[in-house]
Amino acid sequence: MCAEEPAAVSPSAQASELSARMQEDVSKLLEQLVGRGRARSFVTVEGQIVLKGKSESGSPSEDTLTLPGYAAVNILEKTGEYLKQQREETQRTSEFQVKKLSVSLVFDKTIPEARVNAIKLMISDILRLSEARGDSIVTARTDMMPWWRTALEAPEIRPVLMASAFGALALAVLLVFGYILSSRLLTGFVDYARINAAAGASGGPGGSYGGALPEGGEGGEMGDIIDVEAKAAAGGALLEAGSAFEFLEKLPPSEAADLLADIPDEDAAIIIANLSDRKPHISSKILLAFTPAKRQTVSAGMLGLKQAEPEKVYEIENDLRMKLEKSLRGAEKLGRILSLVDEAARTEILENLARANPKGSDELRRKMVTFDDLCRLDDKNLRPLVVSIPYADWAAALAGAGDTPVGNVTRLLPEDVRLIVKDMLMNRPEEEKIIGARVKIISAAIELNAKGRIVIKEAA
Repeated sequence: MCAEEPAAVSPSAQASELSARMQEDVSKLLEQLVGRGRARSFVTVEGQIVLKGKSESGSPSEDTLTLPGYAAVNILEKTGEYLKQQREETQRTSEFQVKKLSVSLVFDKTIPEARVNAIKLMISDILRLSEARGDSIVTARTDMMPWWRTALEAPEIRPVLMASAFGALALAVLLVFGYILSSRLLTGFVDYARINAAAGASGGPGGSYGGALPEGGEGGEMGDIIDVEAKAAAGGALLEAGSAFEFLEKLPPSEAADLLADIPDEDAAIIIANLSDRKPHISSKILLAFTPAKRQTVSAGMLGLKQAEPEKVYEIENDLRMKLEKSLRGAEKLGRILSLVDEAARTEILENLARANPKGSDELRRKMVTFDDLCRLDDKNLRPLVVSIPYADWAAALAGAGDTPVGNVTRLLPEDVRLIVKDMLMNRPEEEKIIGARVKIISAAIELNAKGRIVIKEAA
């Protein structure tokens, strides 16, 4: 039985398959030549099915008779003639013949023209394009999509991207939980160490605080007695009370001395001893600002100071804060107000006050710090103030101040900044902006004076 012949493939199907294979090969070649995503190829094949035949001929296969001792004798020789028969076989085959080949190449605009022409000739030789057959190859240039964007938009990449996104989210959640857990563990260790340190300092023989507990049994959180001399001998702080009396550091020494003038001498001695541990230059200025009698009694109290209860320190600090909050400090506030008014108006007010209240007028003059006084400071005291304030504020504050204050301030500025400030002085800002800038400068000067970085001269 004859085998069933396979179904014939249509010419269009074979042309499409051949076009796809050739286009894939050309695209791979372009990727290696110019890079991924910088060139595309389009190949179109036109052809037809051609039938071919093949014939074969020869002597037919015949039976032969062979006798021992004789050569082979053909059976047909009995008739006296040698019959020849011709055997002919014909095989018919079909193949796809290319009639026309069209190639289109698209390149990115960034590829040089000479490179494009060289690639065009190379592909033409590889595909064996023939003008006689009607083959063609054309090139075009345009802005191509980046290869990474093409890869991201590929359907096979989307599952990978989704899995990566979920993995990153899960990792972020784990990191957050790990951070929270480590923070809690670290906080627990710190609290545990702090409790052990406090327990060892208050009750153990190796603690850093010596002395007995106060009457009434067990020492509370603030009930331990601090041995000042033992702390000083061990190289520790003279008096540990956290940030007690820190607000006194921001006041001028004379104001701090006035605030401490009415409190008991033993309390003043505790305050000066506490400040001397952190800010010795401020505590010394406050001590020297006392009256001679107050200075003597406070110094004697410091000589006899050995122990200070934290509850006592807290009580003194609380009383001082309440006293400072209730104090109106009228002279200081009036001095700041007069520092910002016109010089003629300020002189008139001071003269009237001098006639009505000479003592109050003198106190006001001592506390008053004007913008003109600051501009007349020497370079040693004016330079720290100049560099601590932005040049825009100086430009606003110096508006209408006169040539002398402007020259004293601008000569301390860098050359480029000096030119900018002079240009800004050409346009006078609003009065509120001028007053605000001067208030900022005066406040900064008072703070620097309290820290001992500058010395503000008293007004004449």
